Amino acid sequence: MERLLTDAGSTGYWLCCLAGLLLTIAASFGIYFAFNKGMAEKARGQQTRRFVIASLLVWAPIVAVGASPLQLPIVLAWVVGMVWATTYPLLYHLTHRHLSPDYEHYGEISCGIYFFGLFSVLWLAGGGVAAALLEWLVLMVSIALLVYYRLYGTCIDANGMKIIQDTHYNEILEYARSYRWTTVLLVAVLAGGMLGACLVVNTFHASGRWQTLLLIAVALVFAWYVFKPHRGMFVRSGIIALWLTIRDYRRGNMRYREDMAMRISHLTVSQRGRTVSAPHTIMMIIGESASRDYMSCLKPMEHDTTPWMRELLLDDKHAVGFPHAYSCAMHTVQVLEKALTEYNQYNGKQFYDSNSIIDIARKLGYHVHWYSNQGHLGAADTPVTLVAETADVAKWTKQDLGKVQYDEELLGYLGELDPERNNLLVLHLKGSHFNFLNRYPADRTVWGVPGREDTVLNYENSLRYTDGMLRLAFDFCRERLNLQAMVYCSDHATVPDRHRSPNFSDFGDTRIPLVCWMSSEWQQCHPGRFEALRLNRDRYWTNDLLYELMCGVLDVESNHFDETASLASPLYRFTRDDLLTFEGQRHISDDEKG
Repeated sequence: MERLLTDAGSTGYWLCCLAGLLLTIAASFGIYFAFNKGMAEKARGQQTRRFVIASLLVWAPIVAVGASPLQLPIVLAWVVGMVWATTYPLLYHLTHRHLSPDYEHYGEISCGIYFFGLFSVLWLAGGGVAAALLEWLVLMVSIALLVYYRLYGTCIDANGMKIIQDTHYNEILEYARSYRWTTVLLVAVLAGGMLGACLVVNTFHASGRWQTLLLIAVALVFAWYVFKPHRGMFVRSGIIALWLTIRDYRRGNMRYREDMAMRISHLTVSQRGRTVSAPHTIMMIIGESASRDYMSCLKPMEHDTTPWMRELLLDDKHAVGFPHAYSCAMHTVQVLEKALTEYNQYNGKQFYDSNSIIDIARKLGYHVHWYSNQGHLGAADTPVTLVAETADVAKWTKQDLGKVQYDEELLGYLGELDPERNNLLVLHLKGSHFNFLNRYPADRTVWGVPGREDTVLNYENSLRYTDGMLRLAFDFCRERLNLQAMVYCSDHATVPDRHRSPNFSDFGDTRIPLVCWMSSEWQQCHPGRFEALRLNRDRYWTNDLLYELMCGVLDVESNHFDETASLASPLYRFTRDDLLTFEGQRHISDDEKG
């Protein structure tokens, strides 16, 4: 029976090949019709013809060289191709089937068919190692999509892809370390085992000379058709198209650097009020993952997580805390590309054509220092880094692989500021970024056992550590740099005892702290600004309006400053019903706890 199915030219062989062809066509049809919605009749006809043609093309070389379709490497190639064809359409369908009336993913299906053809032809031509490596990569991507869906209950989207592309390698290590070492080892063993299995299955295979040349030619044609940069089936696969879209979005942000000279040339800025008697410093501190729900300075709590800020806010003549501040998104880059610039959810601007807080300060003659404990946030071309590098001095703490860097490391940079100049100092903290246990030294533990994992207590300890670090920075700047104003807010919040999601879960991820402080002299030189902050203390605010807040604190008049969007203005116009979060997709007014 086995020879009837494997001997080229036998009736059994032809029936076996025909069955394989029909199975490929049936599988492609089944995936297409099961996991897509609202396709037009013309589209259905076009795509099903595409699948039939692709199936005929990939089976042709197998038949031409008389290879048995039952050989394990060919079976594996078929399975891997169908896994690719199925995974993203299935997960997208599960996520959107109740939300969207129409969507169509055919690129994965055609690509999966051609993957089968490419991998099987490579093996037949003697390229078993290449086939194994490609199959393993395809399986890893598919498994990653399944794991993502299992973790977050949704197919990966633009928000998730932005986070992946912006993730720093140290964050990956910290995330891995948050699991037991046995779990990490098991994942590594499974991944290595899959690679080993692919290599074992694709043991060396050699055809006759003319057959090898034919198969190599066919493999090149398949590879070109699948991977060609324009209109190739690979780039039309949903997950790859999403990756490329976010990559192109990030590349588009490079216009921010390229168009900077033109933006600055059109920017006019002048100082209102009186000049401070001596050179001074304005400080802006950007926290990380700090939630006002866990901060004793803004909410009564059992644990005094922010004693210094709580004491600061008792001095009503100089400091104001805002109990209704929200982030505009739930992830650092998406927040700060707006918070640092004119670009926000309400004005229709784009990041790359917006002026920044740094631009405003430099126009006023401030020497701008940017110090960050966040690395380059994964890449040198993120919007945050593009803005930071326009400062007169921009430095990042050394991010050694696997090394924990505490925020107090930033204090060592403060001595670089010249007390004889006007300075804008920006500190970008690691704050309370997960893993919380790594955000403070063990000997600074206040609650719980030093070095022991306890998610909520670790988070509260990280807030306490940040509070102490802010006190040290504040005291240094007051004593040596004539500090006149300080603004502190977080990029976004987090709910420490809940698994973080790339998409909107609830408003707990957006309730952030906002604290402003002004010296007596600054209030006298810029009358009305601090009073406006006090009057607006119970107003609602999202941190994509941080740019306008800082313009108000600096007391500027500019053709790129909307006074009605600044909390430091009596003209502030936004109400709870106006404000949005999650890239404009959620209304703050829906937060019952806000």
